[in-house]
Amino acid sequence: MLEHNHKRHSAAAFGVLAACLLPLQIAQATQGTMPHGYGVKSEGMGGVVIALPQDALAGASNPAGMVLVGDRLDLGVAFLKVDNGAEFAGTTVSGVEDRDLYVIPQFGANRMLDEHSSLGLSLVGNGVGTAYGDDANFGGLQEPGAEFQQMVATLSYARQLDERHSVGLGLILVRQVLDIDGTASIGLPQGRDEAHGAGLRIGWIGRLTPELSLGASYSTRGYMSKMDKFDRLLAEGGDLDLPSTWALGVAWQRGPLTLAADVQKILWSDVRSLGNPGVGRASGAPGDSDGPGFGWRDQTVWRVGAAWALSERLTLRAGYNDANQLLDSRDTYLGILAPSANHRHVTAGASYRLGNGHELSLAYARSFKDKVHGDGPGPNAVTSPYMGQHWLSVGYGVDF
Repeated sequence: MLEHNHKRHSAAAFGVLAACLLPLQIAQATQGTMPHGYGVKSEGMGGVVIALPQDALAGASNPAGMVLVGDRLDLGVAFLKVDNGAEFAGTTVSGVEDRDLYVIPQFGANRMLDEHSSLGLSLVGNGVGTAYGDDANFGGLQEPGAEFQQMVATLSYARQLDERHSVGLGLILVRQVLDIDGTASIGLPQGRDEAHGAGLRIGWIGRLTPELSLGASYSTRGYMSKMDKFDRLLAEGGDLDLPSTWALGVAWQRGPLTLAADVQKILWSDVRSLGNPGVGRASGAPGDSDGPGFGWRDQTVWRVGAAWALSERLTLRAGYNDANQLLDSRDTYLGILAPSANHRHVTAGASYRLGNGHELSLAYARSFKDKVHGDGPGPNAVTSPYMGQHWLSVGYGVDF
């Protein structure tokens, strides 16, 4: 009876916390609008997760992993310090004059329905943005700034088909807010608007041997309502969908050592407001289906990670994460608003088990500063966005 009440009260607290997390600011991801990983344990291992579920955030990447983590609650928060901006006509302008520290919450809960199936919720944040000073001027674009906040909740059902294979289905629910300043100085809309949408995620994990596991997942496009405030700025009349992704993973465990690797494809170019050619190359007017976008290219993301159980209580982690360059050097002018030039990460982390199913986890990631030198037509030729980041996340987890 005591255990039952513990679970019931924890679930109620979870619902209240999820509601409280929604208004928190989300910004400055490391691969487009996405971070290098979801869940503090994954973040410490370069983001690997597809074949190695470690907590109730697994549903944000591969819902099949939720049935393997059991009855579990995870709370986390990341502190992200950014160094971004752009070099314009030979002058470097900082994009963190007004703000350089962001807070990103994460939350996961999973409940076993029976021995072979589970229902879970994974709540994560995505985003990107800049905060230039009042005197910033990029060829007439005065005092620009942007913040894109995206909260993504995945409600997952997972089932073990047999001792080796599990599958999962996730309903993706998205709320996003876009705030843009400065674009009125060049005759385009500015202000704030929000959108809501949904998509699906499916996954599989197979344990081929006691030591070797494989995993796969696919996420559909997250179809969002249009942002009417930006119907003459964003392509397709204010449409800004969540891109579809697919991923494969492998994990190998023997004794205290765990090794894992993932490859993920993010199809940014399918979302026209992100993938269309930028200013000077787009064939249509702002807001048209062929209007200017950010020129983002599809990314292939590679992740590798290792963990070593130093004792029954302490586990150490490390990893590396890299992807091809997101920004096209011909379309750098709009990168002033979203200078996602960084793509390389080294990570480290640890978990300490406190007893009775409780544990604390920590992860650090360094995303190396990188710059994309513009060489496109018009203002793109003199615009070179840059970004680097430090990421520190802490998490608390409990098994029931």
